Amino acid sequence: MLSGSEKYYDDIYSTMGKDYLLEAEKVDGFIQKYKSTDGNALLDVACGTGTHAGLLSKYYDVVGTDLNQDMLDIARGKHPEIRFIQSDMRSFDLGRKFDAVTCLFSAIGYMRTKKELRQAIKSMSRHLFPGGVLLVEPWFSPEQWNIGRVSTILVEKPDVKVVRMSHGGKKGKVSLLEFEYLVGTSKGLEHIREHHEFGLFTHEEYMDAFTQTGLNVTYEPEGVDGRGLLIGTRPA
Repeated sequence: MLSGSEKYYDDIYSTMGKDYLLEAEKVDGFIQKYKSTDGNALLDVACGTGTHAGLLSKYYDVVGTDLNQDMLDIARGKHPEIRFIQSDMRSFDLGRKFDAVTCLFSAIGYMRTKKELRQAIKSMSRHLFPGGVLLVEPWFSPEQWNIGRVSTILVEKPDVKVVRMSHGGKKGKVSLLEFEYLVGTSKGLEHIREHHEFGLFTHEEYMDAFTQTGLNVTYEPEGVDGRGLLIGTRPA
């Protein structure tokens, strides 16, 4: 049984207007532009509740991984035809390679140090075939992070109401996000509190993490959702 905010994740981002369909189409376009393999095996790292993975399965043979078991349980329920595996992006080894590896929605930000960032990029890149492509959507840079920003999201559905308030802080080169959820259902009210930490890396630090693992790296400023996109290709 889900105990945290994961069960409200899809409702929250649907309310926020996140266009997963358009993003999946853009991801496919970037993959086709940069990869030089003939296959269609795709690994979605930090897949969350599997929405991107499900849409990308229209074009690819998809496998998804995530560290959060509750997220994976939701993903499996939505897409039983896709294989989802629990793993840590810093150290996982699936024993196979893919034509494309994706890490979207700035999930790479959960790497809090340059060492962890390099470990994650290395782990993802070693799963690429020669000619394969790695797509990583970066988190905010130190200059972009808005300290003290407060935001509120309201979900109103017939069977559930959710208010999520967030506050952004900073400690060194780590951004801090505090989330407070107030959830109302027919069973009553529920309060959930979460703390998240994301590493703040410069553009150069992201690029270096790619080149140090032997990838050729390109940056697409707009990316799939306006946050930019780092694209690494494994030399054929």
